[in-house]
Amino acid sequence: TRDPPPATTSIICVSKGIETSTLCLMKDILEEETGTMRELAFLSGPSFAKEIAAGLATAVTVASESERLCDEVVELFANSNFKVFTSSDVMGIEIGGAVKNVIAIAAGMCEGLGLGTNAMSALVTRGCLEMTLVAKAVGGKRSTLMGLAGVGDTFGTCFGPLSRNRQLGYRLGKGEKLEDILGGSTEVAEGYATSLSLVSYIDNKLPDSFRKDLKFPILYGVAQILRGEITPQDGMESLMLLPIRSEVFDDGE
Repeated sequence: TRDPPPATTSIICVSKGIETSTLCLMKDILEEETGTMRELAFLSGPSFAKEIAAGLATAVTVASESERLCDEVVELFANSNFKVFTSSDVMGIEIGGAVKNVIAIAAGMCEGLGLGTNAMSALVTRGCLEMTLVAKAVGGKRSTLMGLAGVGDTFGTCFGPLSRNRQLGYRLGKGEKLEDILGGSTEVAEGYATSLSLVSYIDNKLPDSFRKDLKFPILYGVAQILRGEITPQDGMESLMLLPIRSEVFDDGE
């Protein structure tokens, strides 16, 4: 095991997700492994590596409790092709970066099932609402999830041809078996493990409420499909059978 860097060394994190065994986010893991005294920054947003390497225009958000570190990251990374915005909402950035991969699996399944653009657009929109509700419940801000690290990253992952998670969902929607997809892939679709961890995170970290599966039907539905409890077709049909209610609930900021 390597010794952690000096306490004066800041860390810029570009990893996203929820640790399966502990349900920790990246901030928790970094503080446990490297100490709580150093400054941390978290970079997130729609940023496929292949496009960045090709010099195509990209915009992301960096979040940190340190305004100074945010400014340093902007100075370090920003150029004419790579725009970096700043935020202090670390929790919102972290939740957005994890949940968007799960929504992308759902979007891919929708496409694989041939349900059309209307259905996919509705599913992604409702998925973004569920993402926002998770973030708000643990201290994130709605405004963050409406930005690059929330809906921006989600749109790129759900609709972009380079998305591994969208491709996983698409192949499931086409009827392939999950074990065959995972076993034959050379790339990691992070949303698979994140989906299962996310449901446990919601169950254990969010305030108690009645039937969380009704409040987060897309997130819970994707986990059920990945566990083999229902088929993609069953999952999509169940969403259409949910009770009618106000489009946006729990609307307070």
